[in-house]
Amino acid sequence: MQESDKEIRYAECEAAPAEAGYDASRLEYLNEYILKLINEGRICSGSYALWKNGKVFADTAIGSLACPWMGNTQFKNDTLFEIQSVGKVFTAIAILKLMEEGLLYLDQPVREWIPEFNTGEFKNITILHLLTHTSGICALEGCLPKDERHWWEFMDEKDPKNSWLKAVIKTGLHAHPGEKWIYSVVAYYILGEIISRASGIDAEKYIKDNILIPCDMKDTHWRKDATKEQLARYNVANETDLKMVSLCESGGIEKMAAATYPTWEGIPETAGGQMSTCREMLHLGEMILRGGSYRGRRIIGKNALSLLWTNMLAPEVKDVIFGRNAGIRYGAGVPIWSAEYDREQILSEGTIYHEGAGTCVFLADRKEDMTVMFQTSFRKEFDWDYRAVKGIATILWSGIL
Repeated sequence: MQESDKEIRYAECEAAPAEAGYDASRLEYLNEYILKLINEGRICSGSYALWKNGKVFADTAIGSLACPWMGNTQFKNDTLFEIQSVGKVFTAIAILKLMEEGLLYLDQPVREWIPEFNTGEFKNITILHLLTHTSGICALEGCLPKDERHWWEFMDEKDPKNSWLKAVIKTGLHAHPGEKWIYSVVAYYILGEIISRASGIDAEKYIKDNILIPCDMKDTHWRKDATKEQLARYNVANETDLKMVSLCESGGIEKMAAATYPTWEGIPETAGGQMSTCREMLHLGEMILRGGSYRGRRIIGKNALSLLWTNMLAPEVKDVIFGRNAGIRYGAGVPIWSAEYDREQILSEGTIYHEGAGTCVFLADRKEDMTVMFQTSFRKEFDWDYRAVKGIATILWSGIL
């Protein structure tokens, strides 16, 4: 382990842990826990930011980038990392805001916005099915190995804008709408298309104008919109990023603005992929826990926002990905933690959260008035380790007094 890996970097906070009702000794334990994971070669870095009872009381970064970048080897408190599928939370809130504005409703058939869905069982898919991953639409690659489907293989990559929705339809469904919980990335692309059609502007712009800007999330952005200053703070985390670094050497720093995963022009980037920091993601959590307002600015009403905490699934709906057949509670866009179904971590009953490719997690706990964002950069892309995800979440919740 390099000396820089052993350093624990603290940013200035608004309160001490004890003032926020938190046991500081648990953070000391967590720091040693993260250092051990780094020392074992399981992760490159770990960082977290914590907000409770109206104050940020921790903002900590430990470890290194996967390789030196722009003269920097350290993962710092202001290092920008890809939040992956945590970005789906923005998409869900955008849908709820459009509902609040009277432009759509959750049980509305998708075919009323996207005529291509007026066929077969697709005509029975609702906006809520998309939000809760119960539409039956093409699963995330690897989730259903016995029924693997690649919707993009049916798309004309020379004309993605006019062919991607037809490709999704051609791929068919894994299950009847509303029958099973099957995690789907493309379902959130479709929600982005609905956001665009309902609002009259690109979904990314709607999210930026109505969520990011009023929440003072100035650093949170899609890679394609990055400034040079932001690019210089990017986390070089995995093999894809390393390839981008080599491209930068020949083509300039702008090459780092390319998306980590394939994107196609005309397909909304609403399934994740934004860059942010742990500290800035607390703004989102504060807004959620303050009933839809961020420091005097109204983003969304508390009744619409409450649907994030409302279980939308019937008891018979099971999570069937990766060979599971387990119960699950899911709100209008986020999992709801319950000890009844999830024994991999210990949170407060009813905490909402979302993982991002297993490398980062956003959580909001109404009971304890606490929101958290943490990330652990794995040394290999698509790696996952219980201790670096569920273990860290449990340790974080163990400090609540």
